[in-house]
Amino acid sequence: MPTPSQSKTSANAGPTGSTAAEDDAFLGSALALTALSLVATVGMGRLFKDGSFLVPMGATALAVHAVSWWARRLGLGLGAGLLAGVGAVGLTVAWVALPHTTAYGIPWAGTWHAAGQALSQSWAEFSKVVAPAPVTKGFLIASMGGVGVTAMLADWAAYRVRATFEPLLPSFTLFLFASALGAPRHRAAATGFYVAAALLFLVVHQAALRADTTAWFASRSRGGVGALLQGAAVIGLTAVLAAVFVGPSLPGAGAKGLISWRKAGDSGNRDRVTTSPLVDIRGRLVSLSDIEVFTVKSTARAYWQLTTLDTFDGRIWSSNSTYRTVKNTLPGGITDEVKQAKVVQDFRIEGLDAIWLPVAYRPARIDGVKGVSYNAELGSIISKQSTSDGLEYKVESEIPEFRPDALATADAALSPGRRFLDLPVLPSQVTRLAQQLTAGATTQYARAKALQDFFRNNFKYDLRVRPGHDDRALLNFLFRDRRGYCEQFAGAYAAMARAVGLPARVAVGFTPGEPDDDGVFHVRGLNAHAWPEVFLGQFGWVAFEPTPGRGRPGAEAYTGVAEAQANPADITTATTATPTTTATTAAPGGTATTRPRDSQVDAGGNGGLLPKRRLSPFLRALAVVAVLALLWLVSVPLLLRRRRARRRAGAANPVERVLVAWQEAGEALARAGTPQRPSETVHEYARRGPAAASLDQEAQQAMHALGQQAAMASYAAGALPAETVARSVAAATTVEAAVRRQAGWRTRWAWMLDARPLLPRRTRQITGKAGSRRAA
Repeated sequence: MPTPSQSKTSANAGPTGSTAAEDDAFLGSALALTALSLVATVGMGRLFKDGSFLVPMGATALAVHAVSWWARRLGLGLGAGLLAGVGAVGLTVAWVALPHTTAYGIPWAGTWHAAGQALSQSWAEFSKVVAPAPVTKGFLIASMGGVGVTAMLADWAAYRVRATFEPLLPSFTLFLFASALGAPRHRAAATGFYVAAALLFLVVHQAALRADTTAWFASRSRGGVGALLQGAAVIGLTAVLAAVFVGPSLPGAGAKGLISWRKAGDSGNRDRVTTSPLVDIRGRLVSLSDIEVFTVKSTARAYWQLTTLDTFDGRIWSSNSTYRTVKNTLPGGITDEVKQAKVVQDFRIEGLDAIWLPVAYRPARIDGVKGVSYNAELGSIISKQSTSDGLEYKVESEIPEFRPDALATADAALSPGRRFLDLPVLPSQVTRLAQQLTAGATTQYARAKALQDFFRNNFKYDLRVRPGHDDRALLNFLFRDRRGYCEQFAGAYAAMARAVGLPARVAVGFTPGEPDDDGVFHVRGLNAHAWPEVFLGQFGWVAFEPTPGRGRPGAEAYTGVAEAQANPADITTATTATPTTTATTAAPGGTATTRPRDSQVDAGGNGGLLPKRRLSPFLRALAVVAVLALLWLVSVPLLLRRRRARRRAGAANPVERVLVAWQEAGEALARAGTPQRPSETVHEYARRGPAAASLDQEAQQAMHALGQQAAMASYAAGALPAETVARSVAAATTVEAAVRRQAGWRTRWAWMLDARPLLPRRTRQITGKAGSRRAA
């Protein structure tokens, strides 16, 4: 409802005394601060392998700055503004990083559980990973939180405290973090853009502060600010260009630093801690499925292994092993009891973006690349560079040809080490299931194959599952969902194998890929794969294949699984190299290995830990509607009450208080269906409005009196008597009460939940007296 005159204090005045007009004066500064946050966010690209972090983190920065701006516009206090910023970060994380965990966009307990698991996993990896790191969910969520916190702190310092230099500190901390831990790539560009963005913000923000606080400057703000910005732009641009292009050419620019704060060089024998490549598998399978990561010309098809993971902490499989620099010949070998085939491979790495060099296990010699390191126990080769991309090399491997009857003679007394049996405390259901599945097997090989057959015959391949290996994920996978991809199959198999005394580990690499006419295998992201290996006495590490739709080349004799890999047209299906049929086989040693059906497996029940049924889509939608309705029911009345209180508090003098009373009475009449017409004067509306609304005589007289007082206040040169203010407030209260009495309870509820008064409205003109108009 417009008032006869324009209030000198905006209804949007914030808790620091800022008005909407003052906030508009800082609009350029706010845009510059947002740009600074985005530049600092882009600079964090030195921490990650690819640019998939940019959209989620950029969206976080934009969301926090936008929400903080509107919080000030609505007059929210510091605490409410910070809560709004935290809410913006939470919703952005849920919608952008964890959309599959929400119910129609509404975050649930599962969303925060998934975020907690991802953050816990990233914390365990943080001390091990070396930039550039893969963009895992945990690292992404943590980074989004960091960007959100820095944006909130910068906004608080700039517009709540009205400081000049302090708003730079949060983004500068982010910039220093990326510089200290990030890869050296794009260092000059990142520094130059950040300095330019910081200078831009300082100039624009200082101009806004001066325009807001200095009367002389305000009266000349247009020319003064323009001149200031022009001069600063020239100086800042010159400084940035000189730093980026001239600085690197100065004498001593490339010399070694006085203090070596980074780690030593990459050469020589040293311990390397490798982050689990399992965290990258799903991204390759889904996001990078069509990207070619490397090519290999090989004399035989094989799984191209990157590394093996020997440590399981209950959340993730990882490896912590010592690599030794080698030249050409690789130490280790295979016992004479195993027949082996020599396989020669010529690799060309294109988009692998990892420190490992893929090889066919077990490698015996490598040529064409210098400075590589090797771990014979893992059969893993790593580059001295931060990535193996661009390398071309030749590998000779000795691939064992295992026979079932020979594997049945594996000596259980031989062990690769206690760590391959180490396990955290697993849920009792998992251990009981593993023991039951292997109870009838009399040899190590028979137990290993029984576990493999259980997965292949009772589970389905599906990428639409939550990644991870924690207790809840493991229980979901084994007892409820019974679907997943290689990460779940390999990790669950290895854990269950260790639970029954089989030394096991998880291998990570790629399936053969698709060959061309020249015999060159083209390996893509969709070929990323993980599989378990079991140590079988004198035969060493033997690979098994529990993942449905996948089959290791040359292993069908002892696994009973034909070669198969992902179909390029649909990565959820498989292509088989040599179609064959297999039946239930008899494991050497006299014990038949059966394939238990679901009805034959007794895992001891779920123990009440996992729900067996999920809500139907209709019930989910109903729950979402109920939650939204509850939020509306609670928030709209509170916001309307806050709007009314803010408007009254903004009335700084008796004149404005009378006009607010007139506005409140007019809004009540408008709700009753008689709003003021654009052509009506105050007196005309005071006579027509209450009569048209059929209010009682007392209310009509009160509105007439209030109209006279509002018209007087509209043209009052000075303060009004206190009794005039009191009469105006009482008259408005009388009119509002009469309107409420006349309306039914349904109408009153509709008014209470009507959010339209909260929407911003344009300023309009009304007539105070005939021939005179005042802004409202």
